Amino acid sequence: MSTLRKMGCAAASTVLALGTGFAMPGAAAAAGAAATVGETVLADASNCTTNNVSLAPNQDTPWEIGTAEPGALKNLQGVPMTGAGVTVAVVDTGIAKVGDQLFAANGLVLNGETATGYGADDDGHGTMVASIIAAKASGSDGGMQGIAPGVKLLSMREAGCRATAGNNENAMATAISKAVDMGADVINISQDGYDKDQSLYDAILKAYDQGVIVVTSAGNQGDRDTTDSSGKDYGVNPLTYPAAYQPYVLAVGAVDEYDSVPTFSEKGTDANPFVGVVAPGVAVEALLPSGKLAVDDGTSFAAPYVAAEAALIIQAYGWTHDRVAARAYEVMKIIESTADGDGSYDLSSGWGPVDIKQALESKASSSATGLNTQLVSGDQPSDFGTVYGLTKMYGAGPNADGPASSAAGTGSKVVARPYVAAVSNKTAQEQQRGAYIALAVGLLVAVVTLGAAAVARDATRRRRAVGVPGDSAEAL
Repeated sequence: MSTLRKMGCAAASTVLALGTGFAMPGAAAAAGAAATVGETVLADASNCTTNNVSLAPNQDTPWEIGTAEPGALKNLQGVPMTGAGVTVAVVDTGIAKVGDQLFAANGLVLNGETATGYGADDDGHGTMVASIIAAKASGSDGGMQGIAPGVKLLSMREAGCRATAGNNENAMATAISKAVDMGADVINISQDGYDKDQSLYDAILKAYDQGVIVVTSAGNQGDRDTTDSSGKDYGVNPLTYPAAYQPYVLAVGAVDEYDSVPTFSEKGTDANPFVGVVAPGVAVEALLPSGKLAVDDGTSFAAPYVAAEAALIIQAYGWTHDRVAARAYEVMKIIESTADGDGSYDLSSGWGPVDIKQALESKASSSATGLNTQLVSGDQPSDFGTVYGLTKMYGAGPNADGPASSAAGTGSKVVARPYVAAVSNKTAQEQQRGAYIALAVGLLVAVVTLGAAAVARDATRRRRAVGVPGDSAEAL
């Protein structure tokens, strides 16, 4: 049995593991092992997320929240969506009460910290994750607001930097199973490990069978070799669990504000293309237990973005009481088919960056003759009925409608993005900005040149230009 690690990235270069990291870099694993009780390794306070992240410089609305526009999200009928009536469980280090902005309505302690209960978080990781999902607006302009502030939060506290129990697959499996029993509609897991585990797999299947959408981080070892404290080497970009248990979970990779996948974000393999979609996971800001905004990288923070989206879809389609596998399937299908990949699959970005607005305004239907929000028929992925009204998805990814060879042609969008080599995140972002500037300058020169040529031709013909129509290129 292995212990689990959080999926924030700032601490990845130091100590990310919540104990002996079977997903942790070797040097970090040695540093993180403070004491051992049974199969659980107790980490010291230096491993806490709060001690490994920086405060956001301006404490203003995070870019990823501005992108989602939670105050403007509506369903197809124009009704505002907040996630009201939906229960989201956060399997993590706890959820601290942050004023009137954030709190857990119920929960369970599985990490030994029973004295402080489910509504506390010594580590800070779980609070950051939960705030992306459900933090209420601060009451003043700017600041943090979750994407689905109307949901009910369950805090399944099974990990932490000061945990005296948990931090392993059994604890995670128990947390998932108990969350299902407590009425969760969506479960967010921003942790992973690199070994298969039957109890964890069984818990995932239980959730899926009852229509619970399990959203999990893809992992942060995409560009580094991974060795645990016992010396076992998992190599670069190893499969992560529970993320690799697709199609029963929705695994989420990271993108930056330019929709570029950072090198740390793990990608699928030809044998297991497990990444479903990507979402903001670079320079993401979220609430610490102190109420301050911290900034961090990692697929940890991409997952709750999508968990919130799943909650909004459940509300939009009126599926709060549908505890059947078809709900899990159809919600994932809506998220994946409305992502910006336009139905084509990539091992790094899955079906593409999510588009919450598009998902909420989709017309998914179980009937080919019109909009019908009744769930499709079937009990498992192999026999679910057709979901109409969505972009068809062709490729090797989860929930595909067919292989890439079945696609009639490319998607409707033309994506013009400069290529950036796989280097460090900061360097890659700087190169990306430079490339965009160069692309813009090039387009400007072309437009000016074409404009000058048009004016010259018009002058020759003694005609005054009223407006010269021409082609334009848009970087999507």
